Amino acid sequence: MRVASVVVGFPPGAFEGIMSDQNTIICLPTKWFLWRAVAMLVLFGVFTVLFFRDWKVGYPKKNLVFHTHAVFEAARKAFAEGEKEGQTAADWEAYAKAQKMGFPEEEGTLPKGVDPGAGWPDVLVDYESYRAAHEEGLNKKVAPMWLDYSNAQGWSSEAPDAAMSKEKIDQQLYVGCGTAVLTLLAGFYLIRTGRRSMRVDDEAYYAPGGRRIPFGQIRRIDTRKWAAKGLAYLYYEGEGGGTEKTKVDGMVYGQFKEEEGAPAEQLYQRILKNFSGELVELEAEEEEEEAVAEVEESKD
Repeated sequence: MRVASVVVGFPPGAFEGIMSDQNTIICLPTKWFLWRAVAMLVLFGVFTVLFFRDWKVGYPKKNLVFHTHAVFEAARKAFAEGEKEGQTAADWEAYAKAQKMGFPEEEGTLPKGVDPGAGWPDVLVDYESYRAAHEEGLNKKVAPMWLDYSNAQGWSSEAPDAAMSKEKIDQQLYVGCGTAVLTLLAGFYLIRTGRRSMRVDDEAYYAPGGRRIPFGQIRRIDTRKWAAKGLAYLYYEGEGGGTEKTKVDGMVYGQFKEEEGAPAEQLYQRILKNFSGELVELEAEEEEEEAVAEVEESKD
């Protein structure tokens, strides 16, 4: 007997060698699902990289720039006061050499290799060059020599408005770990779902997890979400005699595109054709309530 299969994403006949004696409908993962799963994977992955980068590099660098800029502002104020008091070159250079950057000492608050106890940059210590820059920048908002110094360091001339606390820096690590877990979960579900399918033959429904459910064991089908969301729930007799539940998910497997033969709908109709138990359908009142709920959700 020739195989009659509906397979999304694979060329006709791809499964003929596996199932050549049964009339089988196969529904593979849909592009609708795969694109959304990939988008979530990329989104969480990008967030993970950004959070880890801010924790390890971004926020510590902001602290370095913030405190260095604060030193340039402090130098401008101290130099102006010294000039009013008639300071000499030796006075200024002695004062400047004795100053510290005032960096935070907590580990992880500065880029690796930066000495928390470092002194002022050499450009602030030399009296003659600093005095020339100071006089040139008397009517400017930016601190003397800051533009040249920040450009030489590869920094933006716009300093951060505030320093980053150790707690805030560590938060980036914690959130990054959280998004890393979400990235792994998204990747896991993408790979797992990508390898699965749901299918039916003349005797049974095969759930995406591989469970074979003979039509005669299906006791009830809940179809209330099929029309709106492509979801139907099957209640069947399990191996131990109890009732177990699985689902037919036409949005994830098969889809409903007419140009592709609407494989999910064909699979679903095959199940109904061979089913003789209780069918739970959406009544008129429930349909109206569901429609109102969907309208309210769209407004939100």
